[in-house]
Amino acid sequence: MVEYRLKTMAELAHQLKLSPVRLRLKQLDAVEYLIDLVEPEKSYPYEFVCHQLTGYRPKTGSTQRMLPGKALILDLVQLAEDLSAATTLPVGALRTACWTTEELAERLNVSSKTICRWRRRGLPGRKLRYPDGSVRMAFLDRCVRRFVSRHIDLVRRGAAFSQLTPEEKQRIVARARELLADGPMRLHELSQKIAAETGRAVETIRYTLRRHDEAHPDKPLFRRKSEPGTDPRFTVWLEAVRKGRSVEDLAGELGLTAETVRDGVRRARAALIKTTPISFVHSPEFEAPGAEQAILGQPLNLAGRRCSNVRPPRDLPPYLQDLYREALLDADQERAAFRRFNYLKFLADRLRSRLDPAVATDECLDRIEALLAEAETVKNEILRANLRLVVSIARRHVGRSPHFFEVVSDGNMALIRAVEKFDYTRGYKFSTYASWAVMRHYARTVPERMVQAARMVTGVDEMLAAAPAPTPEATDSAVEAARHLVARGLQLLTQREQEIVVRHYGLDNNGHGMTLDQIGESLGVTKERVRQIERRALARIRAALGREHAEFIRS
Repeated sequence: MVEYRLKTMAELAHQLKLSPVRLRLKQLDAVEYLIDLVEPEKSYPYEFVCHQLTGYRPKTGSTQRMLPGKALILDLVQLAEDLSAATTLPVGALRTACWTTEELAERLNVSSKTICRWRRRGLPGRKLRYPDGSVRMAFLDRCVRRFVSRHIDLVRRGAAFSQLTPEEKQRIVARARELLADGPMRLHELSQKIAAETGRAVETIRYTLRRHDEAHPDKPLFRRKSEPGTDPRFTVWLEAVRKGRSVEDLAGELGLTAETVRDGVRRARAALIKTTPISFVHSPEFEAPGAEQAILGQPLNLAGRRCSNVRPPRDLPPYLQDLYREALLDADQERAAFRRFNYLKFLADRLRSRLDPAVATDECLDRIEALLAEAETVKNEILRANLRLVVSIARRHVGRSPHFFEVVSDGNMALIRAVEKFDYTRGYKFSTYASWAVMRHYARTVPERMVQAARMVTGVDEMLAAAPAPTPEATDSAVEAARHLVARGLQLLTQREQEIVVRHYGLDNNGHGMTLDQIGESLGVTKERVRQIERRALARIRAALGREHAEFIRS
């Protein structure tokens, strides 16, 4: 449990952690007592919960909010852990019996994982400091007694399962295979039959068979409807591992073995690689003996090459001027770069064609991912050396118009596609091919952009040119009125619409507008989606303020 389920409980937890240390023990006792009172099927007003924990009744509008019991129990257990972690008392300061997870598991004759699962059912624990200096989770005797009295059947089932010996588990699995060999059978029906034969609880048998399938995905009793590589759980595990979670921690949280989670992550990686598009320009030299040594044997050394004698255009911003200082690739460097780029993808595609997600090894997956990552690095170096080409073509097409940065962004996408499709074996220079690809793209997109811009022309420029020059007092008044109008218009928008309009038109403190591509990248959406949101926001402002301020707009 990493975060709170209920927003009001998260806010209350933050307030309690700021309270004096002398109140923490009373608050912890109140939390544990309240956990014993709450029923999962009922809902409780926030006012009641706050009064039970603090002794005060809140005066905010959250007093009328009802909190579902099941989520409230989980948040109270989390609150007990957080409050104790903020204090970290020594274990002897409580003057009452308490047990660690392992000690309690041995006392109740269950597994440590069962204790962890019981915490989600409402068994509160405290983090205490032990004599060896370590901070561990501990369970107070009174909390354990309350939990056992309320969940006696659950505790008995856990104890009954933990008493199964490895030999008994093997006999249950063997018997399940015998019954399944006679004909297909559902898990519940199979568990009932084996439970009647062995005298064990149905839930114990069912749990044993499930754990067997999780621990032995290569020889499961029940085949899944979908292939293991497409199981959505495996994708979630893979994302968690790539964010820094260890396989052991994830397995402990899920109640599975580390090998089961590791196998699921491996299958998710294989499925992802299988669905990743890999396109490359083939060359007969890729199939020649010794091709790998000939193509990959020598480093490219393309990074960090700079030109000191180049004078970039002064009307460009610094980050675009810096592109002109990147050294261009000569013919040999260009050929070597494209040959390596396509050969790396060729090797990755050949390994992937032999890949079986069910028996894939980590070494094979690592090799494929390393080849694709190295190909991406080479591609980025090619792009960096040719980005100035896009800027030069964009300057010729639109000059320093308001759409310049958007045109450059579109041209970069065309350049990326050109790198993917360029056939270096024909002997042409890439700059020739890329220039043709970018200009062809601009021939289609720039006129469309100009037509859209022309539709927005209202004749205000001509009216302003014919109008007499305003006095300084009138100018200040108009500016202030315009700022007020803009502020009122932004208030009509949602937070996301406000953010897009402010960023695009530079209405924040820095005064510099951003392109739609830059905004989309920061928000995690496409450029077209940003344009749609902005168009909707502007239409809403015009509809709401157009009539009211028509006189101001005409002046």
